[in-house]
Amino acid sequence: MKDEYIGTDLFGYVYNMKYPPNKEKYGTGCNGYSTDSRDVLFHDFAVFGYDLQYKYKGKYYYCLTEPDYVAACDSRFTEEYQKFEDGNQYIEQFEIEGHKLIDIIDELEDVEPM
Repeated sequence: MKDEYIGTDLFGYVYNMKYPPNKEKYGTGCNGYSTDSRDVLFHDFAVFGYDLQYKYKGKYYYCLTEPDYVAACDSRFTEEYQKFEDGNQYIEQFEIEGHKLIDIIDELEDVEPM
């Protein structure tokens, strides 16, 4: 479940314990992640629960966040195609063209929290 991987640092900021930021290595520009894509997926989406849109090879993908699950969905966020327990599970298990999202995370474009 989502709550199991959300931690709070010494300053009171919440973060993804499974995929934590590294501000010493990457600085604060992307909240401690190496790319904007990683920041949005691991932090805005998986921790804060924002809905998500991104593009891969010219095609847009969308994900709806509900209190007890997340779902791959259509562009209007009305039709759900596939459900996942939480944001991290979506990132780890959702597949595009036979590739897990986590494996192609740095190839995504226009990654935006909604």
